[in-house]
Amino acid sequence: MSKIFKLLAQKGVVEILEKLEGKAMKYKEIEEIVGNPSTTSRRLSSLGELGAVRRKVSSEKYRPVYYALTKEGRELLSIVREISEKYRA
Repeated sequence: MSKIFKLLAQKGVVEILEKLEGKAMKYKEIEEIVGNPSTTSRRLSSLGELGAVRRKVSSEKYRPVYYALTKEGRELLSIVREISEKYRA
């Protein structure tokens, strides 16, 4: 459990979950949220290991990589929002 809370406390993680809620996004779009390529890669990798985010390589011409929330990712975001609302300062 502490692994999840440590991940959620890292810069950009909750923002990534929120942005992916509505649609799949290209890596570059997510990088703009976080602001750093290596940090973006680490965050997406951690979210992928957790099962919250799914990675898909497109068959388009330049083969962009898309990321989308999984069912578990949507559930995690719902829990984060619930905690946030309950403990709003």
